[in-house]
Amino acid sequence: MIGKLLDNRYQVIQVLAKGGFGQTYIAQDTRRPGNPICVVKHLKPTSSDPKIFETAKRLFQNEAETLERLGYHDQIPRLLAYFDENQEFFLVQEYIEGHPLTDELISGQRWNENQVLQMLQEVLGILEFVHQQGVIHRDIKPDNIIRRSSDHKLVLVDFGAVKQLSSSMVTVGGQTTATVVIGTPGYMPTEQGQGKPRPNSDIYALGMIAIQAITGVSTSELQEDPDTGEIRWQHLAPVSYRLASILTKMVHYHFKDRYQTATEALQACVNVMSPVLTPAAPPEPLINHAYSGAKPASSFQPTLALAPANPGVSKPTRRTSSKSDPLPLLIGILLAGSAAALVANVYPNVKNFTANFTGQKVGAGNKCLAMVTGNSNIRSEPSSINSDNVLKTIGEDTAFEVTGLRTKRNWIQVRLNSGRLAWAYADVISNNDEWLGCLRDKGIAIKTVDDSTLIAARPLPKPKAIKTTTPPQTANADGEKSEPAKVNENSDKVVEQAKKKYESGDLVGAIALLKSIPANASAGIQETGKIISQWQQDWSKADALFNDINKAIDDGNWDKVLDYKNHPEKLPDTQYWRNKIEPLFKQAAENVGKQAFPPQEKQNNQKNPKPEKQ
Repeated sequence: MIGKLLDNRYQVIQVLAKGGFGQTYIAQDTRRPGNPICVVKHLKPTSSDPKIFETAKRLFQNEAETLERLGYHDQIPRLLAYFDENQEFFLVQEYIEGHPLTDELISGQRWNENQVLQMLQEVLGILEFVHQQGVIHRDIKPDNIIRRSSDHKLVLVDFGAVKQLSSSMVTVGGQTTATVVIGTPGYMPTEQGQGKPRPNSDIYALGMIAIQAITGVSTSELQEDPDTGEIRWQHLAPVSYRLASILTKMVHYHFKDRYQTATEALQACVNVMSPVLTPAAPPEPLINHAYSGAKPASSFQPTLALAPANPGVSKPTRRTSSKSDPLPLLIGILLAGSAAALVANVYPNVKNFTANFTGQKVGAGNKCLAMVTGNSNIRSEPSSINSDNVLKTIGEDTAFEVTGLRTKRNWIQVRLNSGRLAWAYADVISNNDEWLGCLRDKGIAIKTVDDSTLIAARPLPKPKAIKTTTPPQTANADGEKSEPAKVNENSDKVVEQAKKKYESGDLVGAIALLKSIPANASAGIQETGKIISQWQQDWSKADALFNDINKAIDDGNWDKVLDYKNHPEKLPDTQYWRNKIEPLFKQAAENVGKQAFPPQEKQNNQKNPKPEKQ
């Protein structure tokens, strides 16, 4: 997977985590300036049954959209994109620098009460938001709480529901025979271990983290009362009665004895904190310790930057009333969530939060707008091969509403003033970063689809011949070339420049150059039209061939890949495409070579065969 280009955009550069529920990678976004890194989550159904895949795909899309909606919160990582490729599912999220709370829980070192209460208020604030959306995290533990480097805020990551989704995708055919338990021993209450998690199961886990912080003792070392099942911890550290009461209620053995909501627990913490913390400034790190290799109290592996959030995102609008959020969200059960620094009754108002992120030019009202540059075509389908799909050619820069749908070949769906859906190529849109950000802020998922499913089958059109009269090249009395001769000479240079652009992979730029040639040049509209048509056909074939070879690589069909290499007449004659395909041939050859040489043990056995029985 390393080095692979997903969705023709995300270049995988590093494995971040592996597990039975999927794999996570660090990738570069090759279509954004500077190629910023992001996190890609890979989920692969174990069954290849088409019916099961279609059901899994619906489940994947629904839950991905839900996770995207959870990204309204300032400190919940935003879902940048989701797509399926070769019957496998991928989600892309923002990347965050930071360290896990595990690094701050040093064995034998106790936090003071204010530090514990600050941590509780931050995480309870985010749990309040998440639970209001009907979501249970299911895996609250220090490894899944990241301290963001940019502002020291806590980020809650790795929602256990992604594992539930993965399990559902495996058993989606109706063969489930047991409940999949998600959680971590030491932080998971009894009912969750029985496969029946509740919102206050998350509260229990957070309470255990707070006890670990206030005592300096790992949860695995804490003892239980053999008669009641309650955690014995108060003898391990001097704690005020009010804080001890809060922690004890958070970690009661039976869920009915705990706080029933995060709001209730949060209010209890606020009542203890006097005066109330000022929420304007970001919280400072809870523990001022040097990361010099001291062993943390937890035995879990660190999850540095495990699941991203946007460190540059603005603060959410704080509300001061007890009214419910005006924009209800669906249940989100995928991938990583995050935490917010919240105190008192401060938590995000989603509608105002969204408004703060939407610029005047990009978001007009409830719309996100793409600015299409002048002299560009708006088409009825995502293809420039046929001219009969051009709905209109705009004369000047024009804004169109975007829907959140894009194709693998980089066409963007827009909505015309009439309400009709149409397509514009991304390269003629001048504000791609802005409208993408606007959609994410408004909770509209960005979905990538295959171009071929949206293009009607039809024969390629023949360019219409336009008769042009080319004046003969003459010279004036001073021996200088006449004006028509200069036009022809310049047009020849433009054609050569366009060919170089085409060879380098800039098809759009090459076509734009050809269209700039005057009609009265020798290479006029008829000639350039033929070139453009041929280039578009060749480009489409090369793209299809490249995708076919890529699929063979994914399937491990090395012989098929090398068969293309052995028939160069089938390959594109453009250097750009040959440069893209050559590494695939090399990869296939290396894998065939590995298969050709058996392991050393087998070679030794062949050199020293056992004697036959007599």
